[in-house]
Amino acid sequence: MHPTRHSLTLKTPDGKDNRQLVFYDFGTPMATETVICVHGLTRNARDFDPLAETLAARGNRRVLALSMAGRGESDRLADPLHYHYGTYVHDCLTVMDNFHLRQVEWVGTSMGGIIGMMIAASYPGRIKKLVLNDIGSFLDKSALARIYKYVASLPDIFPSRAAAEHYLRENFAPWGITDESVWQRLFTTSFDERPDGTFRYLCDPKIAVPLAAASDHFTKVEDVNLAEIYEKITIPTLIIRGETSDILSPETVRAMLGSNLKAESVTIKGAGHAPALMEESQIRIVADWLLRDAMVRLAASGV
Repeated sequence: MHPTRHSLTLKTPDGKDNRQLVFYDFGTPMATETVICVHGLTRNARDFDPLAETLAARGNRRVLALSMAGRGESDRLADPLHYHYGTYVHDCLTVMDNFHLRQVEWVGTSMGGIIGMMIAASYPGRIKKLVLNDIGSFLDKSALARIYKYVASLPDIFPSRAAAEHYLRENFAPWGITDESVWQRLFTTSFDERPDGTFRYLCDPKIAVPLAAASDHFTKVEDVNLAEIYEKITIPTLIIRGETSDILSPETVRAMLGSNLKAESVTIKGAGHAPALMEESQIRIVADWLLRDAMVRLAASGV
């Protein structure tokens, strides 16, 4: 399946210039449901290609996979201090408004899950089902310190394909990818080959600037408690945890299940932060959960 590439013209957060937000559209506008997919901190929309293809083909879903500002093909921000959740939530709502979308299903990995929680908590009715991929209501400072250290040294240009591929495999080993074809596809959607033979990683290294400012140059990393946001969420929620995740603990999952009686959880063996959702077994978990209510209604109708 070949998705349609869209770009939406938005104002920069300071209102001075225009910028392009790029997203990919799978399926048909006539689909009965729409799914919004948003990636992790340094990733982009193409991470959801395998999942989106399955949902569009199997579940009569239209899937919109978004690249946040500075990621993928979306424009980088002139002022890196605008790389924050206020910008991301605004951009996602603008895309949804552009298509007159309400009651969407949301799949968010890490940062994308936090954006989904914020929208579900603050804008009731915009999201009706929420998938949180290895993110939750409490983020331990030791895990955040690891992520911040990684982001602080985020490269922009790699001298060769071998160097770029090594970086990808080393830093995303916790995703639990076992299929070599998935690694190759991930490489294709993570880098832009330049005319001089170098490779540019499709994430602006300057996303680290506001993180550094908030943590005194990464020396004062604190726990982040999102319980006040999460506890406002009452919609059906699937919490996915990587078995060895350091960002989402079993204790946090239990607290989240207790807070929302419509929440369920699943643990992905062999994965850390965050499960890739690119191989069949993981795709099936998300697809089955999103499609379950429809299948129950179909069975009840006798079809």
